[in-house]
Amino acid sequence: MRAEPSLAVAERRFSLRRCLALVLVGAWNAEAVSMGTFPYEFLYPSNIVVTFMYYALQLLILEDIYSRFDLNYKDVFFLGVLFGLLEEGVMTLTFYAPVTEWLKPGYGRFLGLNTVWATFLTVFHAVYTVTLTFLIVDRYFPRNRGPILTRRKYLLVLTYLAALYVGNPIYVSVTQHFKPRLEAALAVASLIAVFAILSVKRVKDRSHSRTLLGGEYEGGGRKVKRYVPVVDVSILTLLQIAWWLPYSYQYEGFPEVGALVYLLLFVTLAPLGFVMYLKRSGGAWEERLKVITATIIGFYGSLGALGYFLANDYVSSTIILFTLLVELELVFKKPIVLRALSKLERKIVDFLT
Repeated sequence: MRAEPSLAVAERRFSLRRCLALVLVGAWNAEAVSMGTFPYEFLYPSNIVVTFMYYALQLLILEDIYSRFDLNYKDVFFLGVLFGLLEEGVMTLTFYAPVTEWLKPGYGRFLGLNTVWATFLTVFHAVYTVTLTFLIVDRYFPRNRGPILTRRKYLLVLTYLAALYVGNPIYVSVTQHFKPRLEAALAVASLIAVFAILSVKRVKDRSHSRTLLGGEYEGGGRKVKRYVPVVDVSILTLLQIAWWLPYSYQYEGFPEVGALVYLLLFVTLAPLGFVMYLKRSGGAWEERLKVITATIIGFYGSLGALGYFLANDYVSSTIILFTLLVELELVFKKPIVLRALSKLERKIVDFLT
């Protein structure tokens, strides 16, 4: 009888550690690695209250859905698309801004909607903010068993998010002196509704959750040909180059319609092709998922570090390389740097419990 409370406490502490890792990795990869928010700017009170808390609360909701309904990574990707549409189309209004952070002013703009920018950012969040975060954390921490948010916690989380979803768009609109055009806002609202319906349907259909890229993986225990990991790394690296290279050069030489068609075809055909390749080459199992996750992290983290280096921000570049090492440790369960940070983690978890 005495062992039960201690076991419950241990499970709760482990669940908190997983959730803490999830929100830190997700927010960091989405903002710091992408150069959206410089590493030292994360300590600004405004970024903690708005940016970090937005990512943290949204990812906690996704974690609850992921654990509650035993979803797979294809489901997570769908939820990630919804995440991207909500963040950039509602929260920050970058879909409608006359000037975006990276592309030429007006490039791909149609009826007040930055179509190229919107497509790129939506898929970026689906892949790097959401799906990659779950891939990383799942390699180190086992899934939570069942729900992590009670009704009371959901009320608190949704109240905070509602304040952000109302307050931040007003702030952005007033300070940047623009308002989204009605037709553009309606187009984004329609996409949000479509992906919300698709996500709900996938969540309700639990029959697929234990298939390819699900909680239990095909191929476990079978003898795998040696060239498979090499091919996996090569394919994922080439896909990421094809995705990031045109963006890095601001789609120079691409007609605006051509850039949009390229992105739409890429985000449709690349995932389908890669999933078909996985099925034909033995499915997905833990060791293979480690290679896949490490490849995506390695490319994305190196790209972020290179971006800061070329901008002569050598401190931020070093920080990104350091966090890249930490994330790889999570994937391969080789806690060298993480072991040194474990004392700080324990203090945070003790405070939360």
